[in-house]
Amino acid sequence: MESVQENTRKTEPNVQDYFVEVKGLKTQFFTSKGIVKALDGVTLGIRRGEIFGLVGESGCGKSVTASSIMDLIPDPPGKIMAGSVFIDGFNILSDLRKLSKVTIKSETNVKIKRNKRMIKRHNFILSQIRGKTVSMIFQEPSLSLNPVLSIGSQIEEAILLHSRIEIANAILRRSQISEDDIRDFLDYSSTISDPYKKKGAVRVWCRNYGVAELDERIYEAVLSNNDSSVISKEIISLINESNQKVDLMAIGEARDFYKYQEDLFKLNRDLIQAESENSREKIDAIQDNIRELKKSVGSRFFSYKIMRRFLKGKYERPFHLAARNRAIEMLEMVNIPEPERTLDSFPHELSGGMQQRAMIAMSLATNPKMLIADEPTTALDVTTQAQILDLIKDLKNVTGSSILFITHDLAVIAEMCDRVGVMYGGNLVEEAPVNSIFFNPKHPYTTGLLSSIPREFGKERRNMKLSTIPGSVPNLITPPSGCRFHPRCKFAMDICKEKKPKLVQLENGHKVACFLYSNEVEENA
Repeated sequence: MESVQENTRKTEPNVQDYFVEVKGLKTQFFTSKGIVKALDGVTLGIRRGEIFGLVGESGCGKSVTASSIMDLIPDPPGKIMAGSVFIDGFNILSDLRKLSKVTIKSETNVKIKRNKRMIKRHNFILSQIRGKTVSMIFQEPSLSLNPVLSIGSQIEEAILLHSRIEIANAILRRSQISEDDIRDFLDYSSTISDPYKKKGAVRVWCRNYGVAELDERIYEAVLSNNDSSVISKEIISLINESNQKVDLMAIGEARDFYKYQEDLFKLNRDLIQAESENSREKIDAIQDNIRELKKSVGSRFFSYKIMRRFLKGKYERPFHLAARNRAIEMLEMVNIPEPERTLDSFPHELSGGMQQRAMIAMSLATNPKMLIADEPTTALDVTTQAQILDLIKDLKNVTGSSILFITHDLAVIAEMCDRVGVMYGGNLVEEAPVNSIFFNPKHPYTTGLLSSIPREFGKERRNMKLSTIPGSVPNLITPPSGCRFHPRCKFAMDICKEKKPKLVQLENGHKVACFLYSNEVEENA
């Protein structure tokens, strides 16, 4: 067995192939009845551009894993106790020990001393990563959407938080637009015969030149049968008219301010990384850079902050127009009819399927590199489920994003995913390509899940009962010792009750945590 493992481990992907890599993640919840050990050393990797499925019974830790990757565990009562989560090479939990000090006197007596200054810095870093680098579709859109805000304001909020520099550059670019730029665009649009695609091209061009509010009028001009020179003059006239309503100097100042914020974020991210490496030289150098940046650049934005507060319309209106146009574009992408009307609607005015589509639009509005979909088809009818799944697959093909797809439905896993992780009792017990999971399952729990799927049998087997897994999901306040599945496993051995098996690779890409295949023990259990 050791030789098989040695040969197959050589085929494991390089760490750089993983966009998200989770190592030894432990999350707990402190309740009046005791400590819930929700995650007990979860380790997994999600490659760039793949759909990774996470499957298991309710209560096995799927949603807690997703929330831990985003660092969205509510504190109190929950807390990430140990582990690392690398997102695009940066460990978002590298400063975990500095955020708080936990003293566990007993199961029901836990003292937590929080470091507010470190938590504030940590939240600032995460606010720049959530939504922009990694975004999430929550399980219940009716509970996740704010009931007192319109759909449009919630989508625009994400866009304004992460795309202001891009919007400002586009607005400033339109002051330098030339007739040649417009002529090139008209020549390109004339080659597009499909009206829908032509409208999309107009919208993209308007967004690139910061005239999103003019896309309908420019589209009408492009559709006219006038000479290209006449259309060009008409577009220039529209842009000049719009420029008179925008203070380009204020937009330039806003762009510089948001660039300063982005530079400050990058330096703080590097500082956290240096602190985790205990590099005193790097820490001192980065702290000097932060002080210098605040002194030389940050001080000049004091007057800008005051002006933006009292002249909000002047400074914010162009950004909100661009964000609204982007929101309309995203609602059209997720096949919502009448997107302008939907933007002004409140969540309770939409059906469950429409709410889920709006949440997907919100998650994708900032072009994240990874999407976490936590049971996105829960409580939806079969037709809407199929539409949502097709939409997620199409978006993955278009954007190339990585996707963590969480569900308890094995049929959905078979249709959607490239690789699959099986969870039980807060542990990842098996990980493999989707075909290997279905045709060559290794772990007894995975085998039990697959055996419980209804199948079409012949007449002689029509009255057969479905196979079930004996027992029930363990209480994670007092979980079983050793392998958490051993009380329900028909292959359980003495070692299973005492030691926790390590997740090891057996075949190419197929990993399993079971003493039937390896004697390796989890060291930190």
